[in-house]
Amino acid sequence: MTTKQIKQSLRDGPHAWPGGYPKYFITSDGETLSHAAVRAEWKQVCESVRTKSNDGWRVVGEDINWEDTQLYCDDTNDRIESAYDNGVVEA
Repeated sequence: MTTKQIKQSLRDGPHAWPGGYPKYFITSDGETLSHAAVRAEWKQVCESVRTKSNDGWRVVGEDINWEDTQLYCDDTNDRIESAYDNGVVEA
């Protein structure tokens, strides 16, 4: 993704439209980042995208969390909600 695409996604918010499905970012090393984490670390994300760094901050994609009730942001450790979990977290 380019910084322009990432910025647009942040402006669009953490949910896809239409449908309101929860989105998250994927980094070059396969980790997941929430919208809140990318917003908070915007300068680091931009630098990593610009330099094509593999430091855990280079966002390469975005996806919707459909059913993974155990998906957590690798920066904040906050749970990334899933579209079809009805707020239930598996033990």
